Amino acid sequence: MRLGIGALLLSLSLFGGLSFAAEVRETVAGLPATEALRLGEIMYQKGLLPSGDPMPALVQGEIEMDGTMATCTHCHLPSGLGSLEGGVVSPPTNGVKLYAPLRGQKDIPGSTMKRSMFTGPARPAYTDEALSRVLIAGVDPAGRTLSETMPRYLLNEKDMEIMIYYLKNLSSKFSPGVSRDEIRFATVVTGDVSPADRDAFLKPLQAYIKDDWNGRLKMFSDQWNAVWNNSTTPATGDVYKKIELDLWELKGGPDTWEQQLDAYYRQKPVFAMLGGITGGSWAPVHTFCEKNQIPCILPITNLPVISEDDKYTLYFSKGLYQEGEAAAKYLSRVFTLPADKQTVQVFRDNERGRALAGGFAATWEHLGNATLKEKIVPADGNIGKEFWTELASAYPGAALLLWLDSADLAGVGALAGSTNRPLVVSGSMLSGTLATLPDSVREFTFITYPTRTSEEMEYSGSLVKNWLVFKKLPVTNVKISSYVYLLKSLLTEVLINMSGEYYRQYFLDSLDESKDQINSSMIYPTLSFGPGQRYASKGCYVVTLTKGENPKIVRQSDWVIY
Repeated sequence: MRLGIGALLLSLSLFGGLSFAAEVRETVAGLPATEALRLGEIMYQKGLLPSGDPMPALVQGEIEMDGTMATCTHCHLPSGLGSLEGGVVSPPTNGVKLYAPLRGQKDIPGSTMKRSMFTGPARPAYTDEALSRVLIAGVDPAGRTLSETMPRYLLNEKDMEIMIYYLKNLSSKFSPGVSRDEIRFATVVTGDVSPADRDAFLKPLQAYIKDDWNGRLKMFSDQWNAVWNNSTTPATGDVYKKIELDLWELKGGPDTWEQQLDAYYRQKPVFAMLGGITGGSWAPVHTFCEKNQIPCILPITNLPVISEDDKYTLYFSKGLYQEGEAAAKYLSRVFTLPADKQTVQVFRDNERGRALAGGFAATWEHLGNATLKEKIVPADGNIGKEFWTELASAYPGAALLLWLDSADLAGVGALAGSTNRPLVVSGSMLSGTLATLPDSVREFTFITYPTRTSEEMEYSGSLVKNWLVFKKLPVTNVKISSYVYLLKSLLTEVLINMSGEYYRQYFLDSLDESKDQINSSMIYPTLSFGPGQRYASKGCYVVTLTKGENPKIVRQSDWVIY
């Protein structure tokens, strides 16, 4: 049974005035402490009671609501270190900050803007009793009533004890990989990456860390001290730290990668993983990061994990899956396909084919289109001239999604005389060999194109080339190096804005709060970020080719396909 506000306030003496220390207890509210932390996280992040029911609350005096409508994380972030939204600063709710006095701007984590916009009055440190009171009645330790937009939660004693225990342990100590002077990152390179591509990724990343971050560390700290008049902060001390980067090279088959990652991590724990590159699926690395709650930002892969729930890996895009999605949206909304017209996906039974086909099928079904058929080619099957003849005969007049590479598409010109219209192919699968498409099918062949076109990238590519030359680095694969250029820009912004609050969840929160990049990305027209969003590029062009040996790319869609 839940208590009313009056009864709850009478019970606050149960949580009497201890100073803060992140607690390590065997039991909490009659539960194992680990279970209490799990349940507290659900209360904080999802607004659900340990019973599974929504947390009851009041806003604007007596308006009833529940915690699922406005979870704690909406304003205070999963890390508990607060947010800036629309000029309103939501203060921290983690134990380290709650159980210490709030004296002014410098006690607010985050960017200079976030700190400078904080105008709230000072308050004493919270105690368990004061924290219970503010959650139930909205009254802070100084006796001030909070805004009525802050929910007042009607929690019983047991649920309140769980919530307080969780808050006291939320972002209570720096994450693994952080020492007094250093923050350790890792990056992953798998064995299927060529030496040239490895260098195009790794050398720029190492140069950035050596010169652009570690080499400018004193400047960053001096700027911090100048803004906050904090001359006691050492140059490599608590606010900005030297970066150490470990290279985790993965050998052998993907089924052994997670074991190799575990061994690397046991030897030297890291705070987060920066980038990474593979020619195949990122799934084993993704699983490792989820299991160990290690952030991984912007790996280079066409085969990310597609998930609505996983939260520790931030990808550039959904890769090949996203191209399949774009094709489905384009066919559905641009072409008027008769209900009885067949739509057939042709793909090899491998990871790349299944990713493209999966993205198309999921979106096609969602849009309520006609039944989709599949023609699956064995992973090692042969595609010869007769393949195309049989395909046209089996599916006359069908729209064909040909999720195949340039070698497999060598005979696609045989469809020029068929009634199959339109054809759709993947730009990533053709990988720089678009011109191999025969002139005879170009007029009705549509290509998913998940980056800026080559013409658009000429200028941005020159910026990256100039940067590589300035760093005295080899120019081997400008596109790969451009991904690193994006990564370094984002990382610098995030580390500066974190201002020494080295918690993994806050690292992710800060990434989520990054400003969108519109027409500033080397590779994508738009990169956008937001809470829980784990795919920064959400668009894809659909293009066609002009005829001739040196064809031009002609955009048939805007970047974001509605």
